[in-house]
Amino acid sequence: MGIKFNGEFSVDAPRQEAYEFLADPRKFAPCLPTYENLEMKNERTGDVTVKVGVGKIRGSAVVELTLKDEQPPSRAAYDGKGKIMGSAFNMATSFDLEEAEGGGTLVKWAGDLSMFGKLVALAGGLIRPIAKKDIKRLVDALQAAMSTDGGASSATG
Repeated sequence: MGIKFNGEFSVDAPRQEAYEFLADPRKFAPCLPTYENLEMKNERTGDVTVKVGVGKIRGSAVVELTLKDEQPPSRAAYDGKGKIMGSAFNMATSFDLEEAEGGGTLVKWAGDLSMFGKLVALAGGLIRPIAKKDIKRLVDALQAAMSTDGGASSATG
């Protein structure tokens, strides 16, 4: 099962400051919905533990999250992989930053999630709406963390 999402949002933080936030797993990871813990392996890679729930199926997942592409101050991209409840997943997330008209930063983001295994077979139809809701929560958390004006966000998928 593959799911692609994208959107954009604005923050009042300058582009360099927004980049530094998004390119630091220690700052970025706690914005993930259902975040529990981060254990850094090195400056670019950490194991992020998140709670996972699909219907009555509940558990925790450990995601190995790696900052794979840094282009200061315009791009930060992550790869992630993990296993949960007999299933495996891979994800890719990118943030492209532009100077916003009138100041601040326009963040254009994209994400791609591939999941396969038992969980997909048991709860496949529930995964997309839950992922869409969690991505909206992530975007809102990122926006709040980088902005004081609560700017506008949009997500599509």
